[in-house]
Amino acid sequence: MEPPVESAQMRWYRARTKQALGAALQSIRQRAGTSQSELAGRVGSSRPHLSRLERGTSPQVDTLMHLLDIQGYELVVVPRGSTVTVEPPR
Repeated sequence: MEPPVESAQMRWYRARTKQALGAALQSIRQRAGTSQSELAGRVGSSRPHLSRLERGTSPQVDTLMHLLDIQGYELVVVPRGSTVTVEPPR
């Protein structure tokens, strides 16, 4: 299992596996100080479903996108090996 790559300064994550994506989701939630139950309620899901996402099981795309949006993140898909510059919002 590949751990997510996280930038402490800019809070970006690289996840190439479901498990790494789940770990990134968990880190984002924990940094925001939000419980699984609270976040699940905000996106209209359940705590067990959010727990499964954080463990890296197959997520439902609509729930995943809503979770990222609620936390102020978006999914960016780029060709592997690309150079990506991430700048903090202004």
